Amino acid sequence: MNRRDLLTLAGAAGALSLLPSVRRATAATSNAPRRLIIVFASGGWDTTWALDPKVASTTIDVPLGAKQSFGNLDVFTDPSRPNVTGFFTRYAPLTAVVRGISVGSVAHKECVKRMATGTRSETNADIGAIVAHERGNDLPLPYLILGETAFAGPYAVSSGRVGSTNQIIALLDPAQAYPTNGKAPLATTSAEDALLTRYANATAARMRAVRGATGYNRKRVDDFVDSIGRGKRLQAVRDGFGARGRTLTLDSQVDLALDALQRDVSQTVMLSTRLAWDTHTDISDQSGFHETTFGGLTQLLDGLSARPGRNAGTKMIDDTTVICMSEFSRTPKLNANGGKDHWPVTSAMVMGAGIKGGRAYGQTSNAVEALPIDFTTGRQSATGRVLTSSHFIGGVLQACGVAPEAHIGPTEVFDAFVE
Repeated sequence: MNRRDLLTLAGAAGALSLLPSVRRATAATSNAPRRLIIVFASGGWDTTWALDPKVASTTIDVPLGAKQSFGNLDVFTDPSRPNVTGFFTRYAPLTAVVRGISVGSVAHKECVKRMATGTRSETNADIGAIVAHERGNDLPLPYLILGETAFAGPYAVSSGRVGSTNQIIALLDPAQAYPTNGKAPLATTSAEDALLTRYANATAARMRAVRGATGYNRKRVDDFVDSIGRGKRLQAVRDGFGARGRTLTLDSQVDLALDALQRDVSQTVMLSTRLAWDTHTDISDQSGFHETTFGGLTQLLDGLSARPGRNAGTKMIDDTTVICMSEFSRTPKLNANGGKDHWPVTSAMVMGAGIKGGRAYGQTSNAVEALPIDFTTGRQSATGRVLTSSHFIGGVLQACGVAPEAHIGPTEVFDAFVE
C-alpha cells in the first residue's frame, strides 16, 4: 500500500466494492456461481440479417443471403458476412438463438430498460448487477461496466463504470490521474508503504476496540480493510484499460472482460458493440455491424474456450454464460430513405455454461411478429403465449444460478434454453 492507495483506494475503490447492506437472496435454481458476460448492441439490430432468417416477399425486405443450417440451428448468412458464418461454424453447438421476444415498445430507452432488467422500472437492477451481487459480491469489482448501457439499481455499490473516456484509469494509474504541472507524481518508498499499511491496520484495530467490536460497525470496519485489498486486486487489470481518454472498442473490451473474469476481479461484465445500429437511412450498414459484432463474439468465445476455468480440467466457457442482445429490431419493410425503423420484437443469443445450444427457441411470423410458443419446448404453439423480455431475462437469471422471482417478480420464466 502507498499513500495513494490509502486515500484513493480506501475511498473510491472502496465505494465501488464495499459489500452492500442489502442481503443476498439464496438462488433456488443452481449452486454453480456462473459468471456472466453481456454484449449489448444498442440501437436496434435487424434480426433478419442473421438470427431470424426470412424469405423476401411483399411483406418483408431482406438482405442478400440465404438460410444456412448449422446442425439444428438455422441462420441467415452470405459470403459478404464471413464472420457470421465463421461464428456459427465454430460455436453453433454452444449457442441458443431466442426469437420473437416482445418488448412492447419502440422507444430506445424504454426497450433498453426492459431487455436489460426484465422489468419496466428504471430503479431495478439489470441482469449483470443482479448476478454480480448474488454470485460474486466478495470480488473487488463485482459488476464491471465497459459500455454505456447498465442499470445498477440497489446494487450500485457493487458496480463500476469505466466511463465514456475511460475515467476509471484515474483510480488505477497515478501517472494518468490528474495533471501535475510538469512535476513528477508523488511516489512513496517501500518503507513508507509499510508504514502506511501499519497505520491503516492500527486504525482499524482501534476502531474495532472502541466502536466496532460487533454488529454493523464491525462489518463496516472490516469492509474498510477489505476494500484496500480489493482495490489492489483491481489494479491487476489496470493495463487492460489503456490510457485515460481512450474509448474501448469491442475487441479491447473482450480482452479486458476475459482478464477481469479470469483473475476473479469481476463476476459479470457488460460490453457494448459501440456501433450505430439505429439504421433509419441506410440498412446496408447492418452488414458491417454484424461482421464487427460476430468477429468480437468469436474472439470472446475463443478466449473463454482457451483459458482455464475455476475447476481443475475445465475452461472458462464451462462456468461463464454469455448473452448478446439488442433492445428491439427493425421494421420488416424498408422506408423511403432505404433504412428501417423501430420494431417491438427482437431476437437474442445465449451461449456457454448452462445453455442448451445448437437450436433456436421462439418463433416469429414472415412479418417478424412474435408468435405464441410453448414455454416448455420453445416451439410455436396455438395454445402458448407470446414471449416477453421479462420471461426471457428470467431464464437467463436461472441459467446463472439466480432465483428470478426475487428480482423481477412473480413472472413466468422461459427456461427452455436452460440446461
